[in-house]
Amino acid sequence: MQITNSIDYSKLNRKNRLSGTASELSPEVASTLGAILGCYLGGEDAVVISARDFRKDTRMISRAFNAGLISVGTTVFELHASSLPVLQFALRRFSAHAGVHFAAAHRSPEKINIRIFDQTSIELQFTEIFSDEKIKKMKIVRSKPEKIADILSVKQANDLYRAAISSALGKDILKEKNFSVVLDCALGPMSEVFPNILAEIGCNVLTLNAFKPEGIPESLPSPNSLSILSRTVVAAKADLGIAFDPSGSRVVFFDENGKIIDTQKIAAILIQNKMIGRDKGTVVLSDTMWPLEDWLKKNNVSTIYAHDTPGETSRAMQFHRALFGATAQGNYIHPTISNESEPFASTLYLLSSFARNEKHKYISTFIEQWDVLNKEIFEEKNYNLLSKAAEFFEEIYAKYVESKIVNTLYGLKIVFDERKSSHIFTSIIPDRVTIRVCAEESEDREEIMRKTLEIVESIDRDIHEKK
Repeated sequence: MQITNSIDYSKLNRKNRLSGTASELSPEVASTLGAILGCYLGGEDAVVISARDFRKDTRMISRAFNAGLISVGTTVFELHASSLPVLQFALRRFSAHAGVHFAAAHRSPEKINIRIFDQTSIELQFTEIFSDEKIKKMKIVRSKPEKIADILSVKQANDLYRAAISSALGKDILKEKNFSVVLDCALGPMSEVFPNILAEIGCNVLTLNAFKPEGIPESLPSPNSLSILSRTVVAAKADLGIAFDPSGSRVVFFDENGKIIDTQKIAAILIQNKMIGRDKGTVVLSDTMWPLEDWLKKNNVSTIYAHDTPGETSRAMQFHRALFGATAQGNYIHPTISNESEPFASTLYLLSSFARNEKHKYISTFIEQWDVLNKEIFEEKNYNLLSKAAEFFEEIYAKYVESKIVNTLYGLKIVFDERKSSHIFTSIIPDRVTIRVCAEESEDREEIMRKTLEIVESIDRDIHEKK
C-alpha cells in the first residue's frame, strides 16, 4: 500500500539534524519519520540499528520510530539504552544499512536529537533524507501484514563493545599506573560501559550522575555539574576528570587541579599519538581550531578544515584518508575504530600518552608541554553574571542557534568571520564566565571582545529583569 506523505518537517530541522520535543515529534510523527527512513534505505531489504538514552521521552519516540521502520519491512536491531559509541560499533558488527540514536539535546533538555548514520557510520544530515524536495517525491510503501519486519533485541551490545575495545587497544601500561578517574555520565547509558572498561584496566573510578533520570532533568553537563565535577576531582585526588554529553559522543577533560583542559591541547596529544612511527599524516579539524596550524606544520601534519555540522568532519576524513579528526564541540574521531566520535578510546589514548611520559607526575604539568597555541592571538576577560550560568547558556544558545555558534559542552563559540571567534565558557566559579577572543590582528580582537560583551550583557540583563 502506498501512502503520500504530507507532513511539514521543516520545524524539526535543527542545525541540519532531526530534533524536537516529544510533543513536536509525537508517536504519530516519529512513526512516519521511521517509515520515511526505511523507504529511503530500500524498505524490506534494509536493516537498522536503534539505540537511545535513559529518558522516558526518548524511549517513547524511539519505539514509535522503530514501528515506522518495521511497517515498511525494515528490520530493526534494538540495542535499548546504549551510548553512541556502542551504536557505532554495532552498526559495523552487524553490517546494518543505517543506525539511529535518540538522546537528549545538550543546552535544550526538552528536545530529543535523532541522529541517523549511514552504513559506514557517518552521520547523515537532515536535508539528505527529510528536505521538502525529497519528501515530496517520496511515497511511503507499507508492507503487507506478512512482510512486516521484526524488532530484534540485542541485549549484549555493551558487553560486545567492551570486549572489542579491550582487544583493540593495548592497555598493559595503564594497568601498571593505577590511575584515579572521576566520570560524570550525564545521566546517560555510558555509565553501563565506560566505568567497567576503566575498572578492568586497574583504574579507581568514581562516577557522578550515573543513574536513570526521572522526568526531564537539566541539561548535562551544566555549569553546576562541571563545578561539582571539578571539586570532586580535587577532593578525591584524582588524576583525571571526564564529563560526557547525554549520548556519550562528546567529552570534556579535567586535570587533577579540577581545571578544564583545552580541546585543542587534547587534540594535539592525540595527533602526536597517531604520528608515532609516521613521517607525515593528514588530520581533519573543525575550522575554529586553526590556532593549531603552526604546530601541525612543524610536525609535518597536513590539515583539512571542516564545518561543525553533522557528519562533515567524518566525510572529509574519509575523502582525505585522514588519520584523526577533532572538533571544537568535543568530538575526537579515530577512523581505525569508528568514523564518528569515540570519547572512550580517546580517554584511553590520553591516559596511555600520560603513562608513557617519564618527566611528569601530574596531568597538569604533562598538559603544559602541549601548550602549542600562539598566545598572542588570544585575549581573555571574566564576566560576573547577574543571572544563573545554566539559564544564561540555554538562553544564548536558543537565541543564536541559527547563527554560526558552536556548542563546546562547557561553553559556546561565536564565529564572527573566518579566523575570528569568541569562546564564552564556564569558569567553574558559580555564575562567572570567561570570554576568550581569537583573531590574528589586535584591532580585530578588540572589536570581537566588544561585540561579545554586548551580547553577554544584553542576554544576562534580559534574564535578570524577567525575574
